[in-house]
Amino acid sequence: MNSPIILVRVPFRISLGGGSTDLPSYYRKYGGFVFGVTINLYMDILIKSTKSDNLIHVHYRQFETVDHPKKVEHELAREALLALGINNSVAISFKADTPAGTGLGSSGACVVALLKGLSVFAGKKISNKIAAEKSFSITRKLGLPDGPQDPYLCSMGGFTALNISKDGNIKITKPKIEEEISKKFFDNTLFFYTGVKRDSSKILVAQDNKKALELKHKTKSIGLEIYESFKTGDLESFGTLLDDHWRIKREISGQISNPIFDEIYEKAKRAGALGGKIMGAGGGGYFMFYCGSKKVKNNVRQVLKTSRMKEMFFNLDPLGARHRVLSL
Repeated sequence: MNSPIILVRVPFRISLGGGSTDLPSYYRKYGGFVFGVTINLYMDILIKSTKSDNLIHVHYRQFETVDHPKKVEHELAREALLALGINNSVAISFKADTPAGTGLGSSGACVVALLKGLSVFAGKKISNKIAAEKSFSITRKLGLPDGPQDPYLCSMGGFTALNISKDGNIKITKPKIEEEISKKFFDNTLFFYTGVKRDSSKILVAQDNKKALELKHKTKSIGLEIYESFKTGDLESFGTLLDDHWRIKREISGQISNPIFDEIYEKAKRAGALGGKIMGAGGGGYFMFYCGSKKVKNNVRQVLKTSRMKEMFFNLDPLGARHRVLSL
């Protein structure tokens, strides 16, 4: 029989409220809260046994062939292999629907996909929750300033809320968001790819000063209100809260926006958008605007045509991390 192929798919995420309060520098003192949703953009990974040798093959922008996991340059793949004790005879290929550094949780999705797929390869299948836990441990080991929202949201799928206690314990809640409200959110929201990639670690590290920590109290409060607005179906309130969040986030760090993005934001507001945000740590990636109605959405779309951003068409992914084993 032919050796099986393991296919893993993990969706990327949009943080809707509470973003950055999941950073250890904040939640260890005050506790954190994040609310988000996964979308139909994916990190896909293919894993199979090697045939012509007993080496480790890792294929992404580069092609690595090494004889021990410690020699793998792709740090996320290296740590996943080491964590699962896989030392040889494995080939890993990556395909992402968006570049790294664009604010959709690509690092978290990548590690979750690696752990899910490699655990199946090693005969040690793990749950999505365990994959998220182990993923966060790996990013902490590597010294990345990321919080747990990326692996947890990407792994669990759909709408998810995370309450993070001071000791790092994470309570996962899957709120009941009516299908009609989910549809209204995606129908009335514009998403644009700015074409700008950035190193989020520098932006996140800059958010650890005293002023930033104080502003994050407001971010958490707004995040909790946004969560309630989705549960009650009051998306107009969500839009205005998104605008409040934009103003606060720009105060946290001067790297989150720039004059070009500020102008784009104000154009969208004048055209009727209730609020918006740059995904992730800021500085580039994806711009999101909540418009309140399809009519306003079309107005904003027309106004922003000269911005040279690429409009994206996202929808809900309710499934989270999943895999399939194929024997062809």
